[in-house]
Amino acid sequence: MFYLVRATIMLLSDFGIDERFFAHTRGSDKEMLSTHLNLTCNYYQKIVTCKNLEPLIDSIIHTIDSANAVLIKEMFENAIFLHDLGKKNPCFQAKKMLNPLFKEHLNCGDSSHSRTGALEYISYYRPTINQIKDDTSFYRLTYILYNFAYHIDKHHGYLGNIESYCSKTTKEQNDHPDFNNIKNNIDEYLDNKFEFYILNKLLFSLLVSSDYYATTDYIAGLPIDDFGVFSSSAKQRLNELFSTFTCKLENPVGINKLRIELFQEAEQNLLKNLDKNIFYLEAPTGSGKTITSINLALKLLESNEHINKLFYIFPFNTLVEQTKNVFDEIFKNKLTIEVINSITPISTKDQEEEETKYEKSYINRLFFHAPAIITTHVALFNILFGTSKEDNFPLWQLANSVIILDEIQSYNNHLWHYMVEFFDQYAALLNIKIIIMSATLPKLDYFLKEKNNFVDLISKEKREYFFTHTLFKDRVQADFTFLNETMTFEHLEEILKAQPKSKKILFEFIKKKSAREFYTRIKATYKNVYELSGDDNKAYRQLIINKSKEDMPLIIIATQVIEAGVDIDMDIGFKDISTLDSEEQFMGRINRSCKREGKVYFFNMDEASEIYCNDHRLNFDLTHEIYRDILANKSFGVYYQEVLAEIKKSSDRFENGLLTNYDNFTTLLKKLNYKEIAKTMTLISSNNFTLYFPFKIDIAQYKGVQEFAPKNLEERFLSDGYLDGQKVWDAFLALNEIDGFAKKEVAKSRINALMQFFTFTIFKNHEGQRPSIGDEMYGYYFVQEYGNFITSEGKFDREQYNAIKNSHFL
Repeated sequence: MFYLVRATIMLLSDFGIDERFFAHTRGSDKEMLSTHLNLTCNYYQKIVTCKNLEPLIDSIIHTIDSANAVLIKEMFENAIFLHDLGKKNPCFQAKKMLNPLFKEHLNCGDSSHSRTGALEYISYYRPTINQIKDDTSFYRLTYILYNFAYHIDKHHGYLGNIESYCSKTTKEQNDHPDFNNIKNNIDEYLDNKFEFYILNKLLFSLLVSSDYYATTDYIAGLPIDDFGVFSSSAKQRLNELFSTFTCKLENPVGINKLRIELFQEAEQNLLKNLDKNIFYLEAPTGSGKTITSINLALKLLESNEHINKLFYIFPFNTLVEQTKNVFDEIFKNKLTIEVINSITPISTKDQEEEETKYEKSYINRLFFHAPAIITTHVALFNILFGTSKEDNFPLWQLANSVIILDEIQSYNNHLWHYMVEFFDQYAALLNIKIIIMSATLPKLDYFLKEKNNFVDLISKEKREYFFTHTLFKDRVQADFTFLNETMTFEHLEEILKAQPKSKKILFEFIKKKSAREFYTRIKATYKNVYELSGDDNKAYRQLIINKSKEDMPLIIIATQVIEAGVDIDMDIGFKDISTLDSEEQFMGRINRSCKREGKVYFFNMDEASEIYCNDHRLNFDLTHEIYRDILANKSFGVYYQEVLAEIKKSSDRFENGLLTNYDNFTTLLKKLNYKEIAKTMTLISSNNFTLYFPFKIDIAQYKGVQEFAPKNLEERFLSDGYLDGQKVWDAFLALNEIDGFAKKEVAKSRINALMQFFTFTIFKNHEGQRPSIGDEMYGYYFVQEYGNFITSEGKFDREQYNAIKNSHFL
């Protein structure tokens, strides 16, 4: 039952909301406040019905306070329905709505509405709560009331710190409760930390989403009925297409036989444990994890009528593009799947009416309106922990969904302890099925007291069978000979000279400077020598990948960008050691096809701690004989037990002699300090500047690279066959001339897809001083005189930049 049904009938008159008050204007037309509130309520009910949220919301509320669940549910839903109560503010009506009935208030001061609406919401429920005699229930409900009111207050802003809000707000009330009592006894009144955090995040998501949909419905005349979920018929069709695809794998031999065995083992264990929420898929490199995970997702979608969405999450944009291609191959473009990241343009449909095409496309991106979404781990963490409206819009879409997390070992291991608790709670409370997969998979439930929600899809015995099978284990031989000697560039050159000239050879250095130096030393001596680093755009990276597939010898000098997400198949590898999972990921780039012999030589040149700062894995590397055996025998479970124990020790470490690191984190959670939780759970720091160089790229050199295909390049960005960075920049500046916010955002996403080829990042120094080159404009540093900083291959010459940095920082 929706408690809002009663609220809609009663509360508008209780609050004196009638036809005198307006909510929005559209030209000369004005929308009544009551109409907007009712439309917001309708969209809330649409979302709840589409995603089957009501049982989930009820369950969380019952966990928090079963005795007062009905009242809490009513407060929850009325926080959404009554979010714009403050628009009764006479000053808002006079100034923002130009309402002639309130013209005498044109000269008043405060025309805001969110804060006053929150206070009126509190005032409405205070008499009800004041009648409660039991102190625990009274203070618990009071605290819940203020938390729900906080979302009304912040529905046009950001979530911050609920404690400071409550302290300030209670002092403004005539009959305010003792908030210090609540603050000092919060564990007694409300001990469900994760549940309450997730309930509040869900409320904020539903409030801002319902409000946005209702506002867009009126302003743009764009009603939303399709929220991008799988229907029963769509699920059936996908299973049919997948079956057609897998039929091609019948009667497999060799490595394909092993892949089918692993595929079947994972499926069988999944079907035995459909009541669980988090599944580990640990499988060797080259064992077909992508196809296996798609099959698992389809089984989960098929097994539960309420599960109606799929999220595929990657740490690297290169993996995003590759997986999109796999989906398209399997489902023959019959699956509506959207790639959502910072470099993929917002897709539009030409058949849409021009008036609503951009608004609809923008909303589809904003709210993840597609049954299948491929995105990055940064996007996922923004949804789970972010504080802005935009971060929280798609949160409710995660409920009753399948989430596949790939290469989880690449996530910041300082967050593993906290991360797994959130995954566990989000999955249980919102009925999310999470598949965590990798060839090097840390079993993060190590940190949890209760591990019953986690399932290994590959049994211990089968894991041993697959990982030690000669087709996987012996696909690449590891050679540690060079770890016993000091490595220099001269020595590496000698070693390279001794290699067969017909082979494809891959070098990885952990420092860009070392990669560049070695590349410079050998490029004139050998044919087909290429460098890959974080200073290359994805088109250049794809060009090198394409070249690696040609039947010719070549040498690639790379940094860590080569380790995962790069579909490259080489014969021989040389790697400067870092962490054990990085070594295995690198070995995954060698002899991927299993059609020949592969070999990797490890050496020790640069200090890994300078790159992997404070990484808990650094003490467990190939300088120790035991970890050489672990890598050779693929016994990563032993390795991760030591790493996880080290992380746990760090979490238990005391700060200031009083609280452990983990205690400090749970205090943030208990106090609902959204801002600091988001800061703590940030995967990638934005502590950098972005430089823009308006050079030109010869697209004729990029044959076969999709980004530079004619369909992706408009003539206005070209100059004599070159992609012109200056023209792209000019188009970026011209975005301000576009009328309509949604149309501008769609155009911006298309420009961003091109700007990435000309942007490079540099880290801020400790003082945060701006770089010496370029003019700061709209978040970029535009470098007009770029000649000294861009190489003939379109790379950023960091050495040249660093040479002037110290003397030129302002």
